[in-house]
Amino acid sequence: MPTIDESALKGGGFIKLRPAGEYAVRVKILVGDATAEQLRAVTEVAERYGDGTVHLTVRQCIEVPYVHLEDFGPITARLAEVGLGPGACGPRVRVPVCCPGSTLCPRGLNDTKTLAKALDAELYGGGEIPHKFKVGVTGCSSSCAKPQENDLGYMGAVEPAFEPDACIACGLCAETCPVGAISLDADGHPVIDTVLCRHDGKCIGVCPSGALRAGRTGWRVFVGGRFGAEPKLGVELVPFIGGDEALPLARRVLGAYVALADKRERLGVMIDRIGLDAFKERVLTDE
Repeated sequence: MPTIDESALKGGGFIKLRPAGEYAVRVKILVGDATAEQLRAVTEVAERYGDGTVHLTVRQCIEVPYVHLEDFGPITARLAEVGLGPGACGPRVRVPVCCPGSTLCPRGLNDTKTLAKALDAELYGGGEIPHKFKVGVTGCSSSCAKPQENDLGYMGAVEPAFEPDACIACGLCAETCPVGAISLDADGHPVIDTVLCRHDGKCIGVCPSGALRAGRTGWRVFVGGRFGAEPKLGVELVPFIGGDEALPLARRVLGAYVALADKRERLGVMIDRIGLDAFKERVLTDE
């Protein structure tokens, strides 16, 4: 029997299963959205080449189990007809996950899907890297897409803007802020501690007069999150960036990781080894 390159198979979305000779094909479903036509094609593949079942992965993709290597060509060709491709695994950048964001969710502060698609276009499919690299984008501080559990995570954020003439000095903003970033001056007007502020927009939501409104929207950025045998939440890389800064920052984070990490070392483990300050210096200041 010829030797099978399992790493190459993983790069093409084929995953070895427990039963000998059986594989699952991972189908890339970007931002968790699929058309009815695409789902019909996946169903066809499952019925023709698998056992008629599909598996919904925890990262918003689909796997068709119990397929065989000799069917790799017709499976990928059929999926390509409806605009679907393989979802990579192994030591590669994975498909970004995201919540619905501001386009659908009442709590969303930012457009998650646009950013996730841009991150996918920029980072996905670039070949092998030291280890897996997961990306998550969530629209607000509810963290439904769990950005702190990813190697690189974005959380929708907003900078509050204050209109003094509209303020009625009710104090609701100070009472609502979960981290005590708002105090009141002698006139009962809010004073925002920009270091403590989480940019979660909760003060804006409770303001009855519109004195606090949404200013610039952007992202909080986390790095180094992971699960597995030694789980650890990611740490904040920057407290706020504008939307136009999100993609360049992702390039720099991935570039620093590839340059500095040992083989099979996750980003978070590498940060623990070299120190967060050294990583920040490389990403935020090094040209």
